[in-house]
Amino acid sequence: MRPTKSFMFASVLTVLLVALAGYSLLINPDNPFTRFFQRKISDVNARIVVGPYPVERDFRLLQSHHITQIISLLDPALPYEKTLLEKEKRLAAEHGMRVLNFPMSSILGRKFGGYYEGSAAAAAAAIAGTTDKIYLHCYLGLHRIQAVRDLLTVQGVGSSIYTVRHGERDQQQLTLDAVEAAYNDKRYDEALAQLALFRPGDLPARARLLQAWSCFQLNRLDEAGAIFATLQQAAPTDVAPVIGTAYCALRGGRVDEAEKSFVAALRLAPDSPDALGGLGLVQYRKGNLDQAAIHLEAALKLAPYNQEFRDVRDKIRPPPAR
Repeated sequence: MRPTKSFMFASVLTVLLVALAGYSLLINPDNPFTRFFQRKISDVNARIVVGPYPVERDFRLLQSHHITQIISLLDPALPYEKTLLEKEKRLAAEHGMRVLNFPMSSILGRKFGGYYEGSAAAAAAAIAGTTDKIYLHCYLGLHRIQAVRDLLTVQGVGSSIYTVRHGERDQQQLTLDAVEAAYNDKRYDEALAQLALFRPGDLPARARLLQAWSCFQLNRLDEAGAIFATLQQAAPTDVAPVIGTAYCALRGGRVDEAEKSFVAALRLAPDSPDALGGLGLVQYRKGNLDQAAIHLEAALKLAPYNQEFRDVRDKIRPPPAR
């Protein structure tokens, strides 16, 4: 039997109503369904606070803790995120804050668009280049912000880890906040001493990543490499520990091993400035200067704040005299 016109009309109307309900849900993230999935706002006492899309009451909280700049990873190419971004800019202006937008598209952790890594690098550069107190967010506060935080960790810039629940913080959370502060201040021995109070199984992956980079900064390369290897085994598609492994190998003089790891990192994240720049450093060590310059210049387009990449690139291709 052919469907009747009334049945077809009812079907089309149902689809439109479902789509409208879904869109209404997306542009109003302060609802029980969305709140169930989103991350809580992290420690508001940190310089870099992370979390989900801020609703109006969140702006009051952020203002009371002297946040002056918001780094938004919403993508205005998505209609609902464009609506939310416009609302966010209006609320930010009302609370004396400014919004910088670095569009990144992600659905359930799957990234879309050729600008994902480039935007992450630009967001990390903006954060690393200021001393302002910042709120970094995407829609749910889960996947996109982690890409930016991993870039910041490589640069020695930490961001808040633990969430605030009902304004209370237990002793473990307070200790881990002290670890974060020590790492940010380059007091790596102190950070490691604090982390040693916990069993490794009690630390989330990001805290373990800070532990590994602290060891790296102190040239405890075997310890750093072991932690990176453990993290890589637990999350094979996470590029951060692969990059850490590569830099450990490079600093330890294992150039071929470093090259292999940087290539593996680029398979996971083709636009990672740390992997591109690291591969450039490898080629420089090997004497392949043209290839080194190509990789370093590609990295500097994404991460212009990286002084090591710039210094080595300038050795290969000195800038014109002024």
